[in-house]
Amino acid sequence: MRSHPEPLSRRRFVAAGAVTAGAVLLGACSSGDDDEATTDTSDGDGPASSGSGDYSLIPFLNDKVLAAGAMSRVPFALADADGLLPTDQLPEALEVSVLDRTNGRSSNAVRVPRHDDGLERAYFPLELTFDQPGVYTLQTEYEGAPAELSVQAYPESEIRLIRGGVAMPPLETPTVTDARGVDPICTREPACPLHDVTVARALQAGQPLALLIATPAFCQITICGPVLDILLDGMGAHPGITYLHAEVYTQPQVSLESFAPAVTELALPQEPVLLLVGADGVVRERIDVIFDRVELDDKLAALRDA
Repeated sequence: MRSHPEPLSRRRFVAAGAVTAGAVLLGACSSGDDDEATTDTSDGDGPASSGSGDYSLIPFLNDKVLAAGAMSRVPFALADADGLLPTDQLPEALEVSVLDRTNGRSSNAVRVPRHDDGLERAYFPLELTFDQPGVYTLQTEYEGAPAELSVQAYPESEIRLIRGGVAMPPLETPTVTDARGVDPICTREPACPLHDVTVARALQAGQPLALLIATPAFCQITICGPVLDILLDGMGAHPGITYLHAEVYTQPQVSLESFAPAVTELALPQEPVLLLVGADGVVRERIDVIFDRVELDDKLAALRDA
């Protein structure tokens, strides 16, 4: 039975773009209603950039993607009132602590390295486990000024999209011999070679799987294409893994409202998404939106050696 993201017609999340009201409003691959997107700075639902002073932390995430009790990856960028800071102005790492706003307790600061190898913009991927559902505030300093980001962790039962620890569905993704109504099956120029078999067939082979869902030609930001190229460049160093790419839209030249089966069946509210699946068919990790060569190499090595 097919599941559906909520809601597919309002695919909003942060990634990188315009400046509004002193905060950075980030837009990415969406169904065409990005004009409705806003940066929420309230204490309520979901991610929000809540910078103090002159700086803000900007999440590369949509709402309702973080599950309490499970390892989470929160990639974010650093911005000022004029937008994302260029890479050459960023430190090699940020010291980040996490405030649990439910009980007022703050964690010890952890070092989060900057990543930008192969990308036009830099990001910082914080990995942590939220102990319980609630709102958490990531806190750091840059040039002596504080910068914050509030995110919300939800009960696992409320997270509908695919995540680590669950079985990968045997998707009948488009291939070069059977497009299954998706045209084109790859919007990269030239088309990538990662469309020879379906996800279902790859799972039957009993080896690890790396599945990237991205649309290089129709993404509104410069992430979808680069992360596919990064995957193509990096997979040679990690044999023994099946690598596949699936597009986001069924017929993007006609409409950006019709989503390919991989998007709807996995309940994805955002792209790009890289799913790393073990040889046993269980998802090891979901890498949301952005990754560079260094992070990908580490993740593939862990998948291969698991």
